[in-house]
Amino acid sequence: MTRTRGSNLICIRSRDLTNTNELGNTGRLILQEPIIANKNEKLYVCVLSATFPNSWYNLSTYLSNNTISFIETSDNSYKVITLDEGSYNIIELMAEIKSKLESNSTNSLTYTLTYNEITNSVIITHSDTANIVVNFNFTNSTSCRRMLGFLSSIKTIDNSNTSISSDRAVDITDTYNSIYIRLPNLSNQKVVESSTGRFSNIVAHIPVPTSRNTIFTYEPSMPFCMELNQTVINSIDVAITFQDEEQRVHFGRADYEINLLVEYRLNQEKAVPPSTIHKSIIKQIKNYEKKQIEDDKHIKDLQNLIKSKK
Repeated sequence: MTRTRGSNLICIRSRDLTNTNELGNTGRLILQEPIIANKNEKLYVCVLSATFPNSWYNLSTYLSNNTISFIETSDNSYKVITLDEGSYNIIELMAEIKSKLESNSTNSLTYTLTYNEITNSVIITHSDTANIVVNFNFTNSTSCRRMLGFLSSIKTIDNSNTSISSDRAVDITDTYNSIYIRLPNLSNQKVVESSTGRFSNIVAHIPVPTSRNTIFTYEPSMPFCMELNQTVINSIDVAITFQDEEQRVHFGRADYEINLLVEYRLNQEKAVPPSTIHKSIIKQIKNYEKKQIEDDKHIKDLQNLIKSKK
């Protein structure tokens, strides 16, 4: 499509948005003058660039992934231990878990957690594998199991199994490895989201670097421009989420910036003339009748020719 009337660059700072929440991941920009497309135009929007702080915790109550549940010999029930919130690498997380396990051990056990970088897995053992049985319940909905590389199951350390090891890849991001820029009040029928199968308000998907407490930028070489259903924009709502739209990014009140491009493009869709089966049948009948008249005329002319020859 060919552009007409140029475009609008909209520079958004999170601190300038209204209707923000305490986490700083949503807000509204009210335009002083609306953006209006002509009757022969459509509006498109794309993210030219963005800057975000990698400031959220990868282990927290907010993400529901900050507990570990275990039971030792002589315990009556599982102990669900809450880990300190923060932004961890795998070594730091294992140290935090070791500390919490040992301080809550009924049998004064010493726990050892070892990370194998080659296999990307964690091995857990304790100091008295001969007599003490320990079960880890990784089915708890708030478990940090994915960060340690465990499937949803119960793992046991006993005489026959002196250690447990990861049965999936260690993922210190707990699958929160990318963020999504959403524009909830700008509707479209071009973007589909796998989690719902429905049309989505996502305009950009941004991978997150593993380095914590840093600033990362998004500058696509070929930005995706989303065709909008509406032809008038009075305001722009912004939401920064993880893949689940309901799981907003907890920036800890740190600021981010987004640069949007809104384009006017000619609407080159051609209107299809109305056609129905009824009209089609009538047209065929008329053509048939016209042909019959022509055939009758030819026959009559031929008869007259023969008659004149006689």
